[in-house]
Amino acid sequence: MKSKEKFTDIDKALRELQETISRLKGIDTAEIERKVEVFRKDLYEGISRWGSVELSRHADRPGIDDFIRGVLTDFNELKGDRIYEDDPAVLGGLAFLDDIPVMVVGHKKRSGGKKDYIRYHYGMASPSGHYKAMRLYRLAEKFQRPIITFVDTPGAYPVPEAEDRGQAFSIAQCIQTIAGVRTPVVACIIGEAGSGGALALGYGDRIIMLENAFYSAISPEGFSSIIFKDPTQKEKAAETLRGSGRDLYAAGLVDYLVKEPVGGAHNSPGHVIEEVAGAVRRYVHELVKIPMDEIMQKRAAFIQRLIPTS
Repeated sequence: MKSKEKFTDIDKALRELQETISRLKGIDTAEIERKVEVFRKDLYEGISRWGSVELSRHADRPGIDDFIRGVLTDFNELKGDRIYEDDPAVLGGLAFLDDIPVMVVGHKKRSGGKKDYIRYHYGMASPSGHYKAMRLYRLAEKFQRPIITFVDTPGAYPVPEAEDRGQAFSIAQCIQTIAGVRTPVVACIIGEAGSGGALALGYGDRIIMLENAFYSAISPEGFSSIIFKDPTQKEKAAETLRGSGRDLYAAGLVDYLVKEPVGGAHNSPGHVIEEVAGAVRRYVHELVKIPMDEIMQKRAAFIQRLIPTS
């Protein structure tokens, strides 16, 4: 596939072709429709890692609001970091998973059905967002509520004001807090998961990831600019980063991989959300039965493996 040919554009054109064919009258279109669908499946099965990055950013991809509605009930948003302000890029609050009271925290990129990304800083959290998340983590621990996170961010908010307030320090504190909180944590990687902004919410005792979500230390564009000295080499950078859900599941870093429909999650969001709900339900019910001391020991052992021995 040529770099200028976006996978999302090609798939959209093929879906529109299918719809046009289905409206033709007086002729049998079944075989033509079947061939177009086979071509779409072949195209999707051969999708590049850059194609996954495109899908992780798709404007119609289900976001945190969709997952909260489809996975949880009785959501009650809690705002503010109790230090500076309320960060719209981080959404969190109390909810129920079946009859289990939980705390949900995640990145919000836009309103449902809208493209108001600027209002939510494209899902990029400032220190206020991280302090809000920490407040909710501690509240969850206090009331023994499992935590469910939804990660969908290009990275932390890159503005001078965020740096002035200690962006890096707030990310480090957020990671430390979620790794040390004495309550089970299930993380769901639903879209982009970039750099420290993703790590602040992306830790979990169990990790669920969508097939075309992309979790990496830096965006392919940033990697390309730094390593290749050429921002146009983003496709090559994505292949090098190997951060798709398929890659991380194969590497054993993800516990559950959610397969996406042909063309991406936006083509059948209800099916994707239903599968995520099933995985979240399974892991939360599993984790609440494990003694907290055992969970903490497993976290410590995992972190210890990450520390260099020399």
